[in-house]
Amino acid sequence: MAPPQNSEEHPEPARVADPSPLIWLGGGLPPRFRWVSPSLVQALGHPLEAWRTRGFVSQLVHPEELGGLLEAWGAVARTGEPRTLELRALSAEGRPVRLAVELSAVEPSPDGTGELIGTVRVLSPPHPPEGVEHTAPSIDEMLQEITRTQRMHEELIDAIDGIVWETDANFRFTFVSKQAERILGYPIHQWLEDPGFWLKHLHPEDRDWASAYCMKSAKECMAHEFEYRMVAANGTSVWLRDIVTVVSENGVPRQLRGIMVDVTAQRRAREDLEQTVSLLRATLDSTADGIIVLTQDWRVTAVNGRFQKLWSIPDAMLEGRDGRVLSEYMRAQMENAEQVHPRTQQLLASPEQEGVDVLELRDGRFIERYSRPQRLGDTVVGRVWTYRDVTVERRAQAESERLLREAREAIRVRDDFLSIASHELKTPLTPLKLHLQVLKHRMDSGQPVPAQHVDKALTQVARLSGLINDLLDTSRIQAGRLELRNEPVSLGALTHEVLADLRAVSPHRSLEYEEPAEPLLIQGDHGRLAQVLVNLLENALKYSPTGGTIRVRVERDGAQALVSVSDSGIGIPADQKALLFERFFRARNAPISGFGGLGLGLYICRDIVERHGGRIWVESEVGHGSTFHFTLPVLEDEAAATPPETALHPR
Repeated sequence: MAPPQNSEEHPEPARVADPSPLIWLGGGLPPRFRWVSPSLVQALGHPLEAWRTRGFVSQLVHPEELGGLLEAWGAVARTGEPRTLELRALSAEGRPVRLAVELSAVEPSPDGTGELIGTVRVLSPPHPPEGVEHTAPSIDEMLQEITRTQRMHEELIDAIDGIVWETDANFRFTFVSKQAERILGYPIHQWLEDPGFWLKHLHPEDRDWASAYCMKSAKECMAHEFEYRMVAANGTSVWLRDIVTVVSENGVPRQLRGIMVDVTAQRRAREDLEQTVSLLRATLDSTADGIIVLTQDWRVTAVNGRFQKLWSIPDAMLEGRDGRVLSEYMRAQMENAEQVHPRTQQLLASPEQEGVDVLELRDGRFIERYSRPQRLGDTVVGRVWTYRDVTVERRAQAESERLLREAREAIRVRDDFLSIASHELKTPLTPLKLHLQVLKHRMDSGQPVPAQHVDKALTQVARLSGLINDLLDTSRIQAGRLELRNEPVSLGALTHEVLADLRAVSPHRSLEYEEPAEPLLIQGDHGRLAQVLVNLLENALKYSPTGGTIRVRVERDGAQALVSVSDSGIGIPADQKALLFERFFRARNAPISGFGGLGLGLYICRDIVERHGGRIWVESEVGHGSTFHFTLPVLEDEAAATPPETALHPR
């Protein structure tokens, strides 16, 4: 690009038509000049603004030679192989000028739109206009013009922010611009006098590959561009970007020309940027949140692995970088997509807005979504979406709320129990105390003791005993210490016994019994099973109106014996049926003042029935009575009825 420095004191005056080269930079198709040396502007007279306009080449070059220039331009831009051609051009005054143009590639491109650098030599100066007498310049004038032109070229080269250089085919420098001293610190004469200067001052880590690459490219006569380090005079490493053109004849390299540009700052900035990007990528990939960044037009600019895993997104779908495709894929997994979609549209319509939503997925997971705008300065350029799996937290919260509800319910049940227990325990104590006081008074006064007072006192004692037994049974059940006997029991005989006892104490109540069609033998605890039946019958009597009929039915249902106790009482609300067999529960429509009990009977009944391998349930409608059912496994033969030596153990 620049001639070697001339050690002669004066140039040859005979080379007026071959002055130092004029330079331009350009690119693209059709060709367009991006930079033109002042000497070239002055040589042809066209203003600099004209050179930079698109289409100026077609105005500058003679029409008959324009096609050859365009063909050569495209070939050099594609292949990087330099070319030299001669052509006719027109000066600003319209006079023809014969030029020699050498085209070299700065940045080749397969489509022919790469950057080119051109050196121009004027082979024949423009002729003066007609009517103007041509006067041959004197030797002094020619020397002055050559000196002035050379000085301008040197100033131009020295003004370039890079080292302009030229070597022979053996990589010995024949020209180096003054910028070399500023960039690397070595005086120019060292570059020119030391045949191995470049190789010696390459960075040790780059010496082998850089020299091999450059030699191979030169041998193949290929323009090339690469980055490497040289060691400066002060010992620091300087990154250089070297743009090299190979001048050849008949496929043999003759010269190398190029520009070394200091890219140390750019390399450090690039390394800092790469480190920052690496840190950001590591941060993105290590976070527990799934993150995706979208531009305003829904193009994916960043995404981490957690996001892909969270939504089970295939690799091929991510490669498309289409945010709308991803959105539809995610939307298909959501249970509450119809509620979330309007919120998403609202956020997209308001770029400055932030938002938090909870997405409910069809697989039972809960995803918390947070969105905020991505800004470049003060401009919103996209949106950042983060997704966090909060399933565990949501379930823990739900469990905490459930436990809180249960704790509150337990407190309520406790308070109800204390209220009921105090009332139920006090109820028999008051008349018992009264009867005992009457008995004591009559005994102290020597009066006979009426039997009715003794019977009534014993009735209250029995009532207290029942309440205490229920509490003891409940305690044993909770502790797992309620043991059951294991022996053959005739269910029909047991039912007869229980009904006979109840008829004796409730002669005015109607009790109907429907016996089974066949004897039903079960294995279990006679006393505890009787306790179940007594409890169900007493409840039926207690909650039935005076004169109401209580019906007991025992039948076989496959391998099970089915016992049913029906009444025509107040019934049980539907929302309370599932709670009837819990501790201390009493139906809300059963007032304490009208119906006694601690709410433990059905709880104990359920435990006894289930320990015998059966189940218990209720059918009821408010105002139309209730029917309690329970089942027990039936023994099929006598061998199976042989009682084991051990009792039934708790669950």
